[in-house]
Amino acid sequence: MRARHVATAALVAVIGLAAASLGQGASTAAGAPPAEVATVDDSATADGASAVRLTPPRRTFTVAAVGDFLAEGLVNNAAAAAAPPGVRYDYEPLLRPHAFLVKFADLAICHMETPIGPPGAKVGFVGKGAYGTNLIAAAWETPFDLKRVGFDRCSTASNHANDTGTEGIRTTLEALDAAGLGHSGTARTTQEAAVSTFMVNGVRVTHLSYARNSNTGFPRDEWRLNRAITADKVLADVAQARALGAEVVIISLHVYVEMQTGPTADDRALVNTITAAAAKPDLVIVHGPHVPQPVERVNGITTYWSVGNYISGMGVAGRNKYSDPRTLDGLLALVRFTQQPDGKWLVEPWTALLCNALGSRVVYPGITTLATPGISSTLRSQMQACLTRTSAVVSLLR
Repeated sequence: MRARHVATAALVAVIGLAAASLGQGASTAAGAPPAEVATVDDSATADGASAVRLTPPRRTFTVAAVGDFLAEGLVNNAAAAAAPPGVRYDYEPLLRPHAFLVKFADLAICHMETPIGPPGAKVGFVGKGAYGTNLIAAAWETPFDLKRVGFDRCSTASNHANDTGTEGIRTTLEALDAAGLGHSGTARTTQEAAVSTFMVNGVRVTHLSYARNSNTGFPRDEWRLNRAITADKVLADVAQARALGAEVVIISLHVYVEMQTGPTADDRALVNTITAAAAKPDLVIVHGPHVPQPVERVNGITTYWSVGNYISGMGVAGRNKYSDPRTLDGLLALVRFTQQPDGKWLVEPWTALLCNALGSRVVYPGITTLATPGISSTLRSQMQACLTRTSAVVSLLR
């Protein structure tokens, strides 16, 4: 993982967004939390000797996580139009306006909702499932473009993860591996399915990914697709991560009730159980509803109830419930972890607004774009509508 140490004040200035309103213990002020004060012995500086730092800097890192990447027709058409000669699809230009936010983070996590096909395979709609759902496949080029945007890894457990069967799980992970992106949620072998850890800025981290349902049914081998129908597997995996030395555990959770402005009672009960356990995660990121939902602390654990869509072909006429303009809106969860003197981790979330533009399908940082002089009246209108819709459920700094 890459180290991108920037002062907290710079973080807020770059993002231009407020902490979500999370209750006691959350950073909710428009400005940054107090900067760390270092203890320095400068008694030896009179004769030109260097000052000596008596207290080491606190261990810290930042995480960025986004919503559903949906390889739907309008997105693929835009990526094909943006591609240089000889390249089928180029998604990076569609994501470029907010790449500075992704690249800022020490650990950037995408959510690959659909399987990725092999090189040259059909992209987008690839058939109907046994239950009448659309089967969708992403282009082999996708993870390479996500890497260029700044992502480090992707969650892969979702209701679409098994759309093209175990072969699709294999090609998805092969594509992510080829692009140099880590992944969690699906697996090719039992060894790959095992809980593991990785290092971010000297901190041992585990990222786990689960789906609450599957449009095509779960694979026969349970280990191929992590499921969270109940809390049992999640609790066992978090405990295993802690046993392996994970200091911070992040959970990506894909739920299946769509379009609501808040979590269902069942999803809330599941997360409540997970966050009340002795071995609990430090951050929960929820995908699946396709629209933004509130950010809360559940048993003290920062929970993004839905980060909405990252990029999709939704929000246009003729798509039934998916014509809802809220499907154009998404959140970038940017969270800073800082270890305290007692060894515990201070978790400070900020919420960045991401807005899919009609027509171009370019994903803009909404508030930053609104503050940019000279943008077209059409783009300004779309960004303002995105902000208005999302502000109704998520607190953002104007």
